[in-house]
Amino acid sequence: MSQTRDLQGGKAFGLLKAQQEERLDEINKQFLDDPKYSSDEDLLSKLEGFKDIMSLKRMLEKLGVPKTHLELKKLIGEVSSGSGETFSYPDFLRMMLGKRSAILKMILMYEEKAREKEKPTGPPAKKAISELP
Repeated sequence: MSQTRDLQGGKAFGLLKAQQEERLDEINKQFLDDPKYSSDEDLLSKLEGFKDIMSLKRMLEKLGVPKTHLELKKLIGEVSSGSGETFSYPDFLRMMLGKRSAILKMILMYEEKAREKEKPTGPPAKKAISELP
């Protein structure tokens, strides 16, 4: 039984990482070239700096998806390349754009299901005799 797959993966992994870095650089370039953000003096340092758990919490609250401290720690632990309390901007982009975004999508999906459904307004619908208790 011979395997045709290449299990080594070193070169392929390096190429994948290089492609991801190119994508991140393109995204950063779009932000840096956008006239909407040209008034921000230290945008480059903001893009390259580290974000802490509270800034992520505020951002998610503004997006309408508040998270608990524990959920944020788990999320940061999955995407960060080092410490548990801070993460870099490329880690954040990988979280939003990469394979890990499936986890984020699942979290958002379950939060959407947990929300209360809007109660219908107006008069109740007429029922047939078979629907009565």
